[in-house]
Amino acid sequence: MENVNVGIVNLIIANELKNSFSKNELNESVQTLTKELLSIIKESPILQLEYKVINNIENKFIENELAATRYIDNNIKLFEIYTIDEIEKEHNKLKGLVNENITVDDERLDLYNSIHTLIIESLNDYEKINVDEIHEAFTYTLNHVRTPKNNKTLTNDDSINESIIEIAIDKYNQKYSSLNEEEKSLIKKLASSNEREKRELFESYRNENISIFKGIEENGIEEKVSKTLVKLNEMTFNKETAIDDILKLYELKEGLK
Repeated sequence: MENVNVGIVNLIIANELKNSFSKNELNESVQTLTKELLSIIKESPILQLEYKVINNIENKFIENELAATRYIDNNIKLFEIYTIDEIEKEHNKLKGLVNENITVDDERLDLYNSIHTLIIESLNDYEKINVDEIHEAFTYTLNHVRTPKNNKTLTNDDSINESIIEIAIDKYNQKYSSLNEEEKSLIKKLASSNEREKRELFESYRNENISIFKGIEENGIEEKVSKTLVKLNEMTFNKETAIDDILKLYELKEGLK
C-alpha cells in the first residue's frame, strides 16, 4: 500500500463489511474495525478535513480546466494550518486498522493517493518538494474532476456509513438468525446499495405505506390518517438522510401489519 489515509482505509474496511454481508455473517473483527475507524475520525479534525476534501474532489465535476484547477487548489489549501508531522501523526492512527501489505483492485485508490501527494507536497519544505510527483498527482486529480461522474461516490456507495454500521451491528448482536428474510434483505441492501438503488427502495416503501393508509377504515381516526398521508406524499428522497428515511418507512409498514 503506497500511502495510508482516511480514504484508502475507509475503502478497505467498507469492502470487508460488504463481503461479510454477502456471506450472511458479520464477524467481531469487522465490527471492531468499523467502530474504531468511526471513533478515530470523530476525534480527529485533520482526518475529518481529509475525508471532506477527498469527498469533495471525488464527487465534483467541473469541465472548465481553470475552474477545476482552482477548485482543487482551494481544497488542498485547507490544510495550510497543519504541518506534515501533524498529518502523519493522525495517519499513524489508521495504520493499525488495516494490513499495509493488502492489495485492493480499485481505481479510486489512484485518486486517493494523488490527493495524499498533493496535500503532503503542499506542506513540504521547499528543498524536499518532488515536482514530478506533484505534476503526476495534480494531472490525475484534474482529469478526475473534469470527468462526468456516474454517481459512484465515496459517501453514498462504498464508504462506511455510520448509520448502517450501527443498524447492522445492533441487528447482528440480537442474533442474525432471529431476523426474518425481509429484514435480512433490507440490511444487505442498505449496506451495499448505491444511490439509485436506495432511491428505488425509498419509493417502494413510501408507496406501499400510502396504499396501506388509503385502505384503512378510518373509524374516528380520519384526522390522523389524513395527516399521515399528507406527510407520506410530501416525503422526497434525500441521499443524506436516505437510510434513516427508509428505516422509518419500513418500521411504519411493519407496524401496520
